[in-house]
Amino acid sequence: MSDAFARQHIGSLIAESRRGPLRAARRLEAACWPGGSADRAEPAAMEWLSRWHPARAAAATPVCGCATGRCPICN
Repeated sequence: MSDAFARQHIGSLIAESRRGPLRAARRLEAACWPGGSADRAEPAAMEWLSRWHPARAAAATPVCGCATGRCPICN
């Protein structure tokens, strides 16, 4: 890809995004994934994602013992 082509392509995407971000996103998606959003789906990855859930943080928070409530723990 030449620099001139890349500049022209980026410029056209910027112009397209001014007309509407969703329109620009659809154009970019069509250029990058001609088969749609499922174009590069890996079955093993999809199966893993279906089982994955974010872990909850289990850290104990320190308790403030000051009388004014303005110590580093309170703030």
